[in-house]
Amino acid sequence: MKFPMLSEEERIRRLAPPKGKVHIVIDTDTYNEVDDQFALAYAQMSPERMQVDAVYAAPFSSAFFAKLLHTQGVDIPMTDDLKEGLELSYKEIQKLFGLLEIDTTGKVFKGSAEYMSKPDEYVESEAARDLVKRARESEDLLYVVAIGEITNVASAILMDPEIIHKIVIVWLAGQPLFWPTAIEFNLGQDVLASQLILDCGVPLVLVPCMSVASNLTVTAPELEAHLRGKSKVGTYLSDIVISQLTQEMGQNWLNLFHQTYCLGLDDYGAAGVPSTKTMLSPSRIIWDISTVGYLCNPAWCPSTLTATPSLTEDYRWRIDDSRHKMRICRYIYRDAVLGDMFYKLARAPK
Repeated sequence: MKFPMLSEEERIRRLAPPKGKVHIVIDTDTYNEVDDQFALAYAQMSPERMQVDAVYAAPFSSAFFAKLLHTQGVDIPMTDDLKEGLELSYKEIQKLFGLLEIDTTGKVFKGSAEYMSKPDEYVESEAARDLVKRARESEDLLYVVAIGEITNVASAILMDPEIIHKIVIVWLAGQPLFWPTAIEFNLGQDVLASQLILDCGVPLVLVPCMSVASNLTVTAPELEAHLRGKSKVGTYLSDIVISQLTQEMGQNWLNLFHQTYCLGLDDYGAAGVPSTKTMLSPSRIIWDISTVGYLCNPAWCPSTLTATPSLTEDYRWRIDDSRHKMRICRYIYRDAVLGDMFYKLARAPK
């Protein structure tokens, strides 16, 4: 399929860090982890910087990690049913809107219940159709905040490639371009959709995970001090995270990272398994708020223009400097983003 071509000048202009208030839609696998819930609430509580026009439920399942892992040493605490993942995400979005006392009428849509099976065939969904409609009708650039697998967004582009002229995608996905592998949950679930987003020429702001979004760790004492008891949504999210901050869960995350996101970082062999004989100090990465933090204040997320990589079937970046440009975040000032989020969520409905 042929996609519209943006001039280099137009692409650079669209990828400039946003100034002032922007319109956004959020595409989220909301029930997968707790970071999506934080991001959705953070965006809703940032009306001075963004207006959330719609939220799209994205599917998820444990199949991607199960495919990568060849050990019984890692627990994957999520459904293995894609349709169930979609339904859980949709219900969680509704629950969060309720905690924030926001009417969901005309704002929340179900996405695809399956991944793309061919590179030029979209997956039908309410979410993809709504994105096409909103992009067509928008007088301003529409920012698509993508914090899950990206089938819904890729399908919308295939439905109407002309929306490439109307949207900018801010996507939490993959790893830094210098990383040994691009392996990451959002990017890896639907490889065809991920490849399309990288190849079609849509303006893209990429927020990598390790060493960038991974800076956004929270601890139980912080949540107790800044969120728990301050608002309904703050207490709800704090309770989820604090319940997970156990020694067992901490070791499980270390094992999972060692076998996936951090694969190839060392040459230690079996000695590289990150275990301890004393104790862990558990924290939780709230990855997805990185995208909202970028839109709230791009200075908190230093970024630069670079050639958009392509993605191989084995989850590696292929770099070609002749390809169209994207913007990539290179670091996140953790204290600024988390401080802003804590401040805003504490002021949500009591």
